[in-house]
Amino acid sequence: MIEVIIFYGHVIFLVYIFTKNFIEENFTSALLSSIFIVVIFTVGWTFSAFVIGLFIPDQGLSRILTKAAFSLTFLTILELIFYKFYYGGKKAAKSNLSETAS
Repeated sequence: MIEVIIFYGHVIFLVYIFTKNFIEENFTSALLSSIFIVVIFTVGWTFSAFVIGLFIPDQGLSRILTKAAFSLTFLTILELIFYKFYYGGKKAAKSNLSETAS
């Protein structure tokens, strides 16, 4: 169940970023941002599963707290930090450009 919630959150974030970039920039930028998020998710999940596998057994701790749930939770925390700086930096850079233009 935890895995489904995390996947659903990622899908919502993917749609949000695609729509935001499509409105603010163009279709190509929206598509590239979406592909970037998918690549970060797939590579990050592989990496986090490896790291969590060092601490959690393959069968997990219980039926709900599986190894996949721990690795996806770890990945989501890392992604929140990364995307906050990545997309927050774009926003700050864009506002600095508009202030210097006026």
